[in-house]
Amino acid sequence: MPANIKSAKSSRNSAEHAVYEYVCRKPGLSTYELSKRLKMSGGNVRDALTRLQRKGLVRFKFDKSNPRIRKLTYPVSAWELLPRSLKVALRKLKS
Repeated sequence: MPANIKSAKSSRNSAEHAVYEYVCRKPGLSTYELSKRLKMSGGNVRDALTRLQRKGLVRFKFDKSNPRIRKLTYPVSAWELLPRSLKVALRKLKS
């Protein structure tokens, strides 16, 4: 694989990691707020959020109280990431 392709993938992964880490620490921010706080372009943040959403790690909610409806980002809980069979087993242990 050419070096420039490896570098592009590496920078995408580091952007994705930075965005995910920040969303976990500060849930409920818009893409614009994330880009300003992380000092990243809006496009890079949107791309990272799209990849994270496809992986099931973040979800979006819309802020209807704001006149300009904004998409806010929240991390998915660890419980939601567990396989169904494990959730069932854990519930049985709990009872």
